[in-house]
Amino acid sequence: MNYSIFTDTMADLDWREIENKGRQKVPVLFPLGVIEEHGPHLPLGTDIYLSYAICKMIKDMVCAQQGDCLIAPPYYWGVNHCTGSFPGTFSLKPETMIVVLTEIFGNLHQFGFDKVYCINQHGDAVHVKTIIDAIKAANKNFDMHIRLLMEPFDLPQQGLSGKENYILLDEAEYSPELFAEDDIDEKTLLDIHAGALETAAMLNFYPDAVCQDTAKQLKSYSLTENSLDVWLAGGEKVRSVVPLGYAGNPAGYEKKVSTAKVIFEKLADYCAQKIMEDNLTE
Repeated sequence: MNYSIFTDTMADLDWREIENKGRQKVPVLFPLGVIEEHGPHLPLGTDIYLSYAICKMIKDMVCAQQGDCLIAPPYYWGVNHCTGSFPGTFSLKPETMIVVLTEIFGNLHQFGFDKVYCINQHGDAVHVKTIIDAIKAANKNFDMHIRLLMEPFDLPQQGLSGKENYILLDEAEYSPELFAEDDIDEKTLLDIHAGALETAAMLNFYPDAVCQDTAKQLKSYSLTENSLDVWLAGGEKVRSVVPLGYAGNPAGYEKKVSTAKVIFEKLADYCAQKIMEDNLTE
């Protein structure tokens, strides 16, 4: 596997380049994720790989429009409440993560950056709340404008409207057909972790990281409403509903490859346009 999540990020620059970009107040993309089990067919780094891939797409789109932005070094030490019973799942206490993220935001502020767009591909509710708490603290303490990209369906879980100044709401126009389920056995179930769509997304960006032979042989462990409650509760009981660590239908990934590609492209394009608009209005 020949790739690095540090490629084309601040980690590849020298300090003088950072100083120059900071003086220009260039917006910063911040990939967020975790190191967490993703079944027997995907790597532990799946979430941060996807966050980085989205940031890279956004940056390329912004630069193609004669704009500019930087990607901060990816952050992958987060909260893993649901999958904590599986080996390979690293998890921080929320209070630890808040301190670390707030200090990272403080570093960016010290370098001259005040506009940060956080791109997170890990849906754990506690993890997301922790990011939001760190963003709110940094915005207040450092007078920054940091926002977290969120999907509309995630807002109720956090008690948000989407109009908060620390939220960048994904309002890209997606065709309903993109989310239609062709498999009749999956129509009423929840494919939420290392299932068909996430496996397809990884195949698009990191084909060598997906064990396709394994994925094709896996039976569905998509969740019902009852098993979702067990999943959300975390702990050892999670293994009773997702014994191999995935909550979905990985074997259905081949039908989702083009869907995943379109979804991620639309998301990246929407974010790129928002960044361009934000910086043109200043």
